[in-house]
Amino acid sequence: MGLTTQIPRIIKIASRDKRIYISNVNIKATPVKSYVDVTDQNYYLLQLLDALKDFKKIPNLNITSAIIILINIISGLKREEINKLIKFAIYYPPRVIAFLGALLEEINVSINLNLLRENLNPLTNYRIGINDKLLSTTEKWGIK
Repeated sequence: MGLTTQIPRIIKIASRDKRIYISNVNIKATPVKSYVDVTDQNYYLLQLLDALKDFKKIPNLNITSAIIILINIISGLKREEINKLIKFAIYYPPRVIAFLGALLEEINVSINLNLLRENLNPLTNYRIGINDKLLSTTEKWGIK
């Protein structure tokens, strides 16, 4: 996705059913929990949601560049893909739902974001490390 210049030594493979391990001289892969069944049709949307979930853990992340990249990726999605993204996000932790809502609202998509809002506690704050100068909609979504 271009969020970091680092090349991981350990690759994470998302799966709901199987726990996949790979270990050879140069590559090591470990399983990670998938919140939605991964298919050939949805993996790129789930990859985006996983990036939002692990945003604070991405090594050598330039937050400003990352926000721009995420906005560009989401802006390039079709309306039906954004609807699927919203539907999948409901199965992820609340910080992902809030982050996605803030990004979608920043882009000003003409899609109803109530499904995302309904799945968030309005009194909860999510510490992602993004301020309102980088993403103007963070306060509305409880992001600090």
